[in-house]
Amino acid sequence: MGRRVKPEEERSLDSLLDALTNVVGILLLILVITSLGLTSAVKKIVENLPVVTKEQLEEKKITASEIRKNLPTLQQTHDDLTKKVPEETKDKNQIVLQIEEIEKNNKDLTQKISDRAELQRRIDEAETKKKAEEAKLTTIADELAKLKAALDQTPKREVADAQVVKMPNPRIAPEQATAHYVVCKGGRIYYIGDPYDHVFGIQAVIDQNFAKLAQTDPALGFHTFSLATTKRNDAKTAFLPVTEDVRLNTRLTKELPWSGASITEFDAAGTVLPAKNMITRMFGNTEKHEFPVCKFRVDLKKVQAFFGDGKLGPKDFKYYVSRSGTGDKLKLSIGFKEQGGSSVEAIKQRDSEFEKACKAASVTRRVFFFYYVDADSFPAYLDAREVSEAFNIPAGWTPFSGDRIEPKASPLRTTVKIRMDALPLADYAKIGDTTGPALLPLLDKEVKEFAQNVEKSVPADLKDPAKRTQFITDLTTQRRDFIVRTTQPAVRQVFEGALAAREAKGEAEVQIDAHPPEIPFVRIFVPSNPPSQPAPPPDPNAPKPKPAPPAGSTRLILD
Repeated sequence: MGRRVKPEEERSLDSLLDALTNVVGILLLILVITSLGLTSAVKKIVENLPVVTKEQLEEKKITASEIRKNLPTLQQTHDDLTKKVPEETKDKNQIVLQIEEIEKNNKDLTQKISDRAELQRRIDEAETKKKAEEAKLTTIADELAKLKAALDQTPKREVADAQVVKMPNPRIAPEQATAHYVVCKGGRIYYIGDPYDHVFGIQAVIDQNFAKLAQTDPALGFHTFSLATTKRNDAKTAFLPVTEDVRLNTRLTKELPWSGASITEFDAAGTVLPAKNMITRMFGNTEKHEFPVCKFRVDLKKVQAFFGDGKLGPKDFKYYVSRSGTGDKLKLSIGFKEQGGSSVEAIKQRDSEFEKACKAASVTRRVFFFYYVDADSFPAYLDAREVSEAFNIPAGWTPFSGDRIEPKASPLRTTVKIRMDALPLADYAKIGDTTGPALLPLLDKEVKEFAQNVEKSVPADLKDPAKRTQFITDLTTQRRDFIVRTTQPAVRQVFEGALAAREAKGEAEVQIDAHPPEIPFVRIFVPSNPPSQPAPPPDPNAPKPKPAPPAGSTRLILD
C-alpha cells in the first residue's frame, strides 16, 4: 500500500522539478549556441584550409600508414620511459642531497682553508722575526767575543787612592774681591792670575813696537783716539780728555814739515770756507793752545801678523790677539803651552811659583782663586786647591774644555795711571807729520767735489723726478753733516796729536776704556767714508732696541 504524500513534500517536489526544467533549458541553449559557434569555426577553418592535391593526399596517407606501423613501438618506448621516470626522479633527489652535502662540506672546508692561510701567515711572520732575532744574537755574540778578547789583552787597572773632596759651600764672591784664574788641563796647573796683567802686558808690547804696527796708509777715518781723564764736563755727560798746552813759536814752526799746508773745510752751515793755513786753523790768533793727547791707531793686519797664531806669550802661555766683534777694539785669548804650567808635584814644593802666588794672594786678603777644570785634570785641581786653601784663599771652580780661554776681569777697574813719557810719543809725532798732510788732499776733494759726488751717487734706475730730487736733498744734508762732524775733525786730530805728542809729559790718571779680554788703550783703524746714499727714515713700528746691560762683570760663585 502506497505512502501518502504530504502537501509540503508535494510543494518541494514541484520546486525541484521546476529547477531541473530550468537547468535542462539552459543546457539546451548552451548546446545550441556552442553548436552554432562550432559550425561557424569549422566553416571558417575549412574555408582557410589550403587546397590539397591528389598527389599530396596520397603522400599524407602513406605518412599516416607509417605512423600507424610505428605507433606500437612508440607506445612501448613511452611505457619504458614512464617506468624509468620514478627511478630517475629518485636518483635526481639523491643527487640533490649529495650536492647539498658536498656544498656543506665545501663550506666547512673553505673556512678551514681560510683559517689555515691566516695560520700560515702568522707562522711566516714568526719565522721572519725568529731569523732577525737570530741575526741580532749572532752579531751580539760576535761583539761580545771581540770585547772579551780585547778585555783579555787589557792590563788590569790599578785602583787609585780615594780623593778627599770637601762638601761645597756655595756663596757669591765679595764685590771688591779680585779673581785670579787657574786652569787645570792635561794634568798640569796653569796660573793665569789677574787678567789685567795680561791685557796690559799686550798693550805695552804694542806700544813698544808701535812703529811697526801703526796705521800709516792715508784713508779717511779717525787715525787717533783721545785718553779720557777722571773729570767730567760741565754737563756731566762725558769725561774730559787728557790735554797738553802747546806754544806756537818760531822753533816749532820751522820744525813742522807741514807748517805751510792749507786745509779746505765746510763751516757748520755747510758753506765752503776759503783754504786756510793749517797752523792758523789750529791756533787762530793765539800763541798757545790746548790740544788733546791722542794715541794713534794700529793696523789690524800688521797686529795679526806680528802676534801670529800664538807664537808670542810668556813661558806658560800662548797669546792670540784678534778683533773684538765688529768694533775697533782688540781682544786677547790665552792658550796653553804643552811644556808650560806646573805638575802636581811641582806646586807642592816649597817656594814653587804656585806657592809664591798663593802667598801674595793671602797678603792682600781680597783675592780669591777661580779654577777652570778640564775633564782630565780633576785630581790635579783637588791637589792645587788643597795648596791654595792652606793659605786660606777662597776658591770656586767651573768645568772647562778647549785650547784657549778668554778670562774676564772681576771686578772691573775704572781708572789707571799712565806716564806720558812711557807712550811712543816720538812715533806719534812722526806719523802725524806724514799721515796728516796726506789726508788734506782727500778732504779737499770731498769738499770741492761735494755736489758732483752727490750727483754720482744717484741710482741710474731712479727715474721719477720727485724721488730723484728727494734723494739728492736728503743725501746732500746727511753727507755734508758727516763731513763737518766726522771727516774734518778726524783730519784735524792727526795734526793735533802730532803737536801734543811733542809736549806731553808727566803722569795722568785716565779712564780704562776696555776690560779683559779686550785690550785697553789700543784701537785699530776702521775706514769711515761719507755716505753714498741717504739713511732711510726711522720705522715707527720697529721694535725699540734693548738697553745695554749695566757695566760690570758677572759675579762668580765660591764653593
